[in-house]
Amino acid sequence: MAEQSDPDASAFQLTLHTTDNGVDPEIWRATIHTATAPGVAEATVYRVHYANPRWVEQLQDAEVDLTSISSAFMDRELISLLDESSLFTDNLCVISAVHVEDSRDGPSLSHELVRRIARVFDGDTITLLTARRTGDDGATGFWADRAHWAAIGFVDIPGTMSMILPVGSRP
Repeated sequence: MAEQSDPDASAFQLTLHTTDNGVDPEIWRATIHTATAPGVAEATVYRVHYANPRWVEQLQDAEVDLTSISSAFMDRELISLLDESSLFTDNLCVISAVHVEDSRDGPSLSHELVRRIARVFDGDTITLLTARRTGDDGATGFWADRAHWAAIGFVDIPGTMSMILPVGSRP
């Protein structure tokens, strides 16, 4: 007898692209696949190691403009006001883009995707560029995105278009 697949089941896939040259950041691609829609939600994550003395340059040289995030994280006092625990991590993960194909379940899928990323990189500082969430129509909504991500624990990083997920707010 054939087993029935669960139409609500999903799988999480994480793929690493790195040159391992010490110059470029790690670039991760996170994807959620469902039984009915492979690749229904995707995100790009840049990851740098604070032990690398070039981590700021790695973010500034990334193909996506991450300069404001690198500047914010150079200001340890600012970050300590938002989440003191983030000062004690070894790595910084920046979710630079989130794309969801399913407009009906988009909000819940984007939350699920980011929560899974946060679980995988649990020991790292997790940040998100808020202006790069896209849907089927490619639209972005700056303030709508901030409210969307605040619903799962992200807080604004002043002076940037980014948010941080405090260690105490992790799923």
